[in-house]
Amino acid sequence: MAQGSSLPPARDNRGTYALIALLLLIAAGALWYFFARPAPEVTEVEAIPPPPTREQFEPQIEIPEDAAVPEPAPEPIAEPERPRPRRRRAECVGTLEASVIREVINGPARRQVRACYERRLREDNLLQGSMNLLLTIDESGSVSAVEASGSLQDQAVFNCVKRVARTWKFPPPQGGCVRTSVPFTMTPKP
Repeated sequence: MAQGSSLPPARDNRGTYALIALLLLIAAGALWYFFARPAPEVTEVEAIPPPPTREQFEPQIEIPEDAAVPEPAPEPIAEPERPRPRRRRAECVGTLEASVIREVINGPARRQVRACYERRLREDNLLQGSMNLLLTIDESGSVSAVEASGSLQDQAVFNCVKRVARTWKFPPPQGGCVRTSVPFTMTPKP
């Protein structure tokens, strides 16, 4: 039997050296990549000069103290506004029972007026007041003229109500056309 050495067998370090060499190559490549690249070109930009400053209350025009101040040109005289010629209202001498008028107004007509008001109320939630309609009901029972006024003073509501009021139908009055006033109170529902 052969006697061996008491030393442990020699290790092969070739793998370790190969790994260290590979890491050194990678580090050298990275250094070359970051430092050997050409630097980006820097172009020189002209600086924008700041705007000239002015004193806050620097006068633009000097006026000598002894200079005469010209009088302003006279304003043109406006002609007085002439009132638009109103259509002559025909004399309405017909009759229609108040209960019949109330019946039509308290039907779909009141809901139409309320719808006009509530549509505008979505835009102005503080809108409220009274409205008075002056209706002219012709011989056939149709509304031929409508005037709106009152403390509501909202032209959009007035125009809407006038438009729907012209669609209302009443029974034909006796003796010709009838003119009647119908009040409405416009307040938001609780």
